[in-house]
Amino acid sequence: MTQTDRQLIAKWWDEAWNEGLWAASWSQSLDGLTAEQAAWSPAPGRHSIWKLALHMIFWRHSWIRRAATGIKPTDAEIARDNFPEITNPSEASWAATRRVFEDTQKQIAEILKKPDPACEPLMQFLPHDCYHFGQINYLRAMQGLKPIE
Repeated sequence: MTQTDRQLIAKWWDEAWNEGLWAASWSQSLDGLTAEQAAWSPAPGRHSIWKLALHMIFWRHSWIRRAATGIKPTDAEIARDNFPEITNPSEASWAATRRVFEDTQKQIAEILKKPDPACEPLMQFLPHDCYHFGQINYLRAMQGLKPIE
């Protein structure tokens, strides 16, 4: 991957969080949601905004660790943490999830600027997370929440 490619992806990563690319910004998509709204699911077996955020956090942490150490998540970790159940649906717990999400956003932003080939798989998070933020914004709409755009 060229330095120009890396710079462009890092730019888009920051823009997705701060301004939005072709849709609402990721930060605005999570801001202002109550724990109840974040935990809402349209039907049994469907994911909530909160579960989608935890899913993205899990894979972000997993790939940050893998880029640094080469250690992959175990099958047990994937089964437990890929789309975990919300065990504490409190406002404090949701606020903590948003803080961790923002921390991983910043960590990946810094990693994307490095020319380390071990970090190149993290560039795949841009389309991955765009997909999930599309789901998040659709779940917001299904709850009748005001559009962000």
